[in-house]
Amino acid sequence: MIRALGRRLRGWRAGEQYRVAEDIRFARAPRALTLQSDAFADGAAIPQSKASPPLAWSGTPPQTQCLVLVVEDVDAPMLRPFVHALVYALDPATTALAAGALGRDADVAMGLNGFGKRAYAPPTPLPGHGPHRYVFTLLAVDYTPHFDQTPNRGRLLDAIAGHVLALGELTGVVER
Repeated sequence: MIRALGRRLRGWRAGEQYRVAEDIRFARAPRALTLQSDAFADGAAIPQSKASPPLAWSGTPPQTQCLVLVVEDVDAPMLRPFVHALVYALDPATTALAAGALGRDADVAMGLNGFGKRAYAPPTPLPGHGPHRYVFTLLAVDYTPHFDQTPNRGRLLDAIAGHVLALGELTGVVER
């Protein structure tokens, strides 16, 4: 039944034009950050796991005050990409996150994912819907945002608009 629903919705996808890097406020930021994972190559399959994959990066500009990481499914059958993780206020001296670092007890400042939780939501695309691209976007920001309440994607991106020094992307694919 679920697989049949996935097949019916196959043509309905949020679209990569709505990913963070395409947001008009960040579209001109230099693509100077290199983001990679030991678990998968850019454009390749993400291994099945409930834990967030290991990530490593380089190219952080010296003026960076914090790093922001957004993980989103651009192929979700929704109007906008589904948020799997939001991390903000990462120390700019940090160059990696270990596998599982974005769990419920994460030692990083987490925003709300698409389920309204402060945690990484593992990729679980609708069965039969086809391949889903999960875009990991890392942004170098020239100040550290502070929030009265845990931010969602919109509040976080509004807060860093005009402050992004550079960004980088890594895309993984999952199909069920």
